[in-house]
Amino acid sequence: MTNPNKDMLITLGVSDVVKSRDFYVGLGFKVDLDGYTADFKVDGIRFSLYQLNKLAEDVNVYNPLEIVKGFTGITLAYNLDSKEAVDEMYAKVQELGGSAEHAPEKAKDWNGYHFYFRDLDGHYWEIAY
Repeated sequence: MTNPNKDMLITLGVSDVVKSRDFYVGLGFKVDLDGYTADFKVDGIRFSLYQLNKLAEDVNVYNPLEIVKGFTGITLAYNLDSKEAVDEMYAKVQELGGSAEHAPEKAKDWNGYHFYFRDLDGHYWEIAY
């Protein structure tokens, strides 16, 4: 049996790979592979930016998926080392063109400090401490 924990890759469909790559580089992510996709390696997980319409075709070339907008029930998240780092990231997200859902605040259901934002293509991220 294969190991499903070996290499995890999350692919985000984006409208412009170069603009999205620059956004994530601006947030501090390091590009691992760059070409028709942009891949980032983050402590054992990789995430990739791929042209949205091409991703829809890749999922089903015979019947490409409908591209929808709005909340899909999926968020991505990463933790930082301090409240100050969360506040700095909040400012950086907005400076780079991301859209913050709310200012950093104490989490309501757990003992943390966080905010959510949408990237250039509307993917939701949580930044937390």
